[in-house]
Amino acid sequence: MSVQSQFSATRVITGPGVIASVGSEAKGLGMSVVMLLIDPFFADTPAGNAIQAALSATGLTVVRSTAVEPDPSAVTIQELAAWAAQHRIDGIVAVGGGSAIDTAKAVGLLRAHDVQHIAPFYHGGGATPAAMLPLIAVPTTAGTGSEVTFVAIVTEPSTQRKLLIRHPVLTPAVALVDPDLTATMPAALTMATGMDALAHSLESLTSTMSSPMSDALAGAAIDIIVSALPRLVRHGHNPTDRAAMSNAATIAGMAFLSGRLHLGHAVGHALGGAYHVPHGPACVVLMPQIMALVAPARPVATARIAAAFGCTVGDLPATLQRFMLDCGAPNLRTLIAPHSPSVAELIALFRGEERLINLSPIVPTTAQWESMIQAAW
Repeated sequence: MSVQSQFSATRVITGPGVIASVGSEAKGLGMSVVMLLIDPFFADTPAGNAIQAALSATGLTVVRSTAVEPDPSAVTIQELAAWAAQHRIDGIVAVGGGSAIDTAKAVGLLRAHDVQHIAPFYHGGGATPAAMLPLIAVPTTAGTGSEVTFVAIVTEPSTQRKLLIRHPVLTPAVALVDPDLTATMPAALTMATGMDALAHSLESLTSTMSSPMSDALAGAAIDIIVSALPRLVRHGHNPTDRAAMSNAATIAGMAFLSGRLHLGHAVGHALGGAYHVPHGPACVVLMPQIMALVAPARPVATARIAAAFGCTVGDLPATLQRFMLDCGAPNLRTLIAPHSPSVAELIALFRGEERLINLSPIVPTTAQWESMIQAAW
């Protein structure tokens, strides 16, 4: 048996109303001047105001920023870090989806090292992260899992590629997973973030880095997603299903932190960097074909996935495709419209994500990439 690792360093507090404890949690982490980095769509809502009030009520100085953008860029992160230095920030509370939390991780990393540029910390960039400001993650979507991972994704404007920063120091100290914060998500966002959680689970189960512990987490997340996500997309807010999906997203984040990701996120990162499409749908757009590809190399994992979907392994690709369509996930052509790259251009784009591709139990040949793209188009 190979040596395997499982990470779960974040203290996770879940349930309706847990945001009320944000002030005491920040105080307990030794924060005194807090950056409240909050998604602009959430900033002036009753819940957003309640989070700021809870921080202030404990005597903390709160400096708010709404400089959160999809696919956070290195430029924005570096500007925020300089702004944080001016205000002598010593802790961060990030409220939002994966973009807000990843931005907070990168800003906290720069401030802890008292440096200006993020590029040296990219995977393979030469600099090893040694510290990050204390971070409390408060997810307002159910998909990213960033609240429990030590991964941040940064878009490098010079290349339009999504680049990875991965190190245990990027782990949030506390995650406040309050499903009430997801209650106002529209159907399209519910679908998109749910697809991200699904991709995390499917890829973690079938990667070359999977383990019994990550498999158990990923399997549990898939069971929840298969049941809860279609109902939420069709019928809107249901407190039980919202809580279930919030838990599934966090569990899937724990799964892929050690189980890792592969072809789905290679495709998702490539399409997101090139065409700025929603992350979750981009990660699953070839997933039925990916599951068919890796099934021979991962028979136990794909049997577990098929059981969750109530089908045979042979029927899994078609069943997964129907599930995605029922939830409103677009096909490849619709996802990247109005762009219309050639199959060869897409293959070249995907192959740029070699780090992720190499974690797949089967690395696609050119012919296999062509077949998968044509089937997903």
